[in-house]
Amino acid sequence: MAGLGGDVRYLRTTAAGSIFFPLFGETVLNVRGEGGHIVGLGEDVEIGDRFFIGGSQFRGFERSGIGPRDATTDDALGGNVFGIGTVEAAFPVGLPEEFGVRGRLFTDFGTLLEVDDDGPEVLDEGSLRMTAGVGLSWSSPFGPIKVDFAWPVMKEDFDKEEFFRFSFGTSF
Repeated sequence: MAGLGGDVRYLRTTAAGSIFFPLFGETVLNVRGEGGHIVGLGEDVEIGDRFFIGGSQFRGFERSGIGPRDATTDDALGGNVFGIGTVEAAFPVGLPEEFGVRGRLFTDFGTLLEVDDDGPEVLDEGSLRMTAGVGLSWSSPFGPIKVDFAWPVMKEDFDKEEFFRFSFGTSF
C-alpha cells in the first residue's frame, strides 16, 4: 500500500509459487506462476508504479517487451494486471555432476494488461503470449549463470522480441 504520508496512493498485491516434480533419473520438472494487480486509490496508477514484464521473467521478449504500448512513441506503458507462468524441465547434459551444468527445456506464458491511459495511441490487447525455448544453467563458483534461447509462439505485432538471454545471479 502506498499513500501514507506521500502523494501517490495505490494498493498493489502480488503472489508467486513454484513446485518441483522429479520425472525420471535426474530430470526435474518445475511449474511456476506469478500474478499481480495494482489499483489507484482515488487516482490513476502512475507509469513508474505499474508492472513491466519481459526479460528474465518472460524469456523470448525484451525487458518490458509485452503489454500495453504507446503506438506513437513505441514506449512500454506497463500494466495494472499481470499473470505469468513457466513450465521447465531441467536435465543433465552428460558432463560430470560436479561441473554443475544442466540443460533446460521451457515454455513461458502470460499476459500484462489494463493501463489507466486510454486513447487511439494506446495498444492494450491483453492477449496471451507464449514462448518456447532451450537453455543451459551453470552453478558456477560466482553464482548461477544461465544462457537461454527462446522463440515467441504467441505474440502481438507490437511486442519486442529477444531471441538470446544471458543472466547471472540469484533471484529472491
